[in-house]
Amino acid sequence: MQGGWLVSLLTESMKKFARIVIGATLWFLLLSLAPAAARADQLVDRVVATVDGDPITMQDLKKYAATTGTSMPTDDSPESQEIQKKALAEVISQKLVDHEVSTVEVDDDQVDRFIASFEAGNHITDTQLRDQLAQHGISYDAYRKRARQEVQKMTIIEREVHDKVVVTRGEIETYYKSHLSVFTVSEERFKLAQILVAVDPTTTPPALVQAARAKAEGLRKKAAKGDDFGALAAQFSDDDSKSQGGELGYFKPDEINDKILAAVSKLKAGEISEVVHTDHGFHVIKVEEHQEAGVKPLSEVSEGIRAKLSQQQMETQFKSWVSKELIKNHSVHTYL
Repeated sequence: MQGGWLVSLLTESMKKFARIVIGATLWFLLLSLAPAAARADQLVDRVVATVDGDPITMQDLKKYAATTGTSMPTDDSPESQEIQKKALAEVISQKLVDHEVSTVEVDDDQVDRFIASFEAGNHITDTQLRDQLAQHGISYDAYRKRARQEVQKMTIIEREVHDKVVVTRGEIETYYKSHLSVFTVSEERFKLAQILVAVDPTTTPPALVQAARAKAEGLRKKAAKGDDFGALAAQFSDDDSKSQGGELGYFKPDEINDKILAAVSKLKAGEISEVVHTDHGFHVIKVEEHQEAGVKPLSEVSEGIRAKLSQQQMETQFKSWVSKELIKNHSVHTYL
């Protein structure tokens, strides 16, 4: 593919929908790649469907329910049967997509870029990812194999669904007007992230204090030039928030250190503060959101609305494609 990797071509709503449909998050990968020995005690239950001859058991439905945070009733009441059939339809859809994956070819560069984007999105380094995989008994080769499958699935979604999604200006305006309360901010709030170069002012020699300041200034310059803030925090920050890519969460103005508030109060979302010196050391602050009291203008939220509506359309289009078109190419039998 010219110009890089497929995922970089997807819209934000496409990426969000892809994560919902294919489970492209670490917890899903860890679950699906868990060593067979860890699942040895799972009993094979009765077959409730087959897809191209491959059985789906009641145990498969229970595992699916567990990953989605729902309970799977086993009695024969009409309500329970309806829940079981709904879960079965979802599992069949996933099986159909899995089978379709075999028709898609991707190269190693696409897989590399997928993994790099996953790491950036989760604010972890490659070393941290490998460590997490090792802690769960998963080899990096197995992870790459799964990542390849995720890129294959994204290719299918792009091919079959993405171009069919159209969100009009009128739909955005209608949604905005009917959800004004959602876009109303009752009080000013900041969503912040930070990189901290820690210094104890009572014990650190002046030369080391200056070195720490210089380190913070260098990190700020990198962030201001476009380097991934979360990755920088994960690698260099001395604060506990480094494990979340420096994410600190939301704060009201009176909850923020006075020096930091002075540095961020006039900044817009996405902007980086100057280096701030406090008793904890030298801070580089990123303003991820700056919510001012009042109703947010349509111009400020229209892209978010477009992404939401696009995601809803894509989910509908994808389910329709699987249930009406893809299923025609496969042999599916259900026994519920």
